[in-house]
Amino acid sequence: MKVFGIILVVLLLIVLAIGGWVWSNRGGLIERTQAVDEKWSQVQNVYQRRFDLVPNLVASVDNFMSRQQETLVEVISMRQRVLDLKGAAEGALKQANPMLLDSLSTQLSKQLGSYINVVVEQYPDIKGEALYADLLNQLEGTENRIAQERRVFNEVVRDYNTYRQKGIGAMIAGAIFGFPYEKQFFAASAEAQSAPNVKDLFQNK
Repeated sequence: MKVFGIILVVLLLIVLAIGGWVWSNRGGLIERTQAVDEKWSQVQNVYQRRFDLVPNLVASVDNFMSRQQETLVEVISMRQRVLDLKGAAEGALKQANPMLLDSLSTQLSKQLGSYINVVVEQYPDIKGEALYADLLNQLEGTENRIAQERRVFNEVVRDYNTYRQKGIGAMIAGAIFGFPYEKQFFAASAEAQSAPNVKDLFQNK
């Protein structure tokens, strides 16, 4: 009877040890599952950043392009009015008509002032080239972030799969507690991996 009790205690200790060992491996699987979920969330985050950022950047550049075009049209129109007034003033000068000449001179001064204001003050503020450069830089940065997060995600997936499949304790714990035998690596489609075509975005405006 005493021997049976000892055997029972030994078996109980063995069961507890195995249970603790399996439970410990369950904890390792939980940690790695959480890491995979966290990194997947970050992958989604950087893709969402691309979806939000690109249309906003394109809209900003397109808005400045429109302003640039409007300013260019305004500059050309003002220049033509200045040339017309200059021709009329030269005609008034030949006609020796002081009143007309004075009136045209005043109009010419106003037009020149407006012209200079548009060209010197407004036009340099419309930095289309800088905006394009910023757009390309932002796109490149976004693609780099996506590539980096995909790489990190695949690393934690590899860590999970190795831990889940390699150790006997993790295999037992995984089978008992329903952890998947393998998590899928991230493999984007060809379309998803490509940066948006900025030229096409502008042409669709």
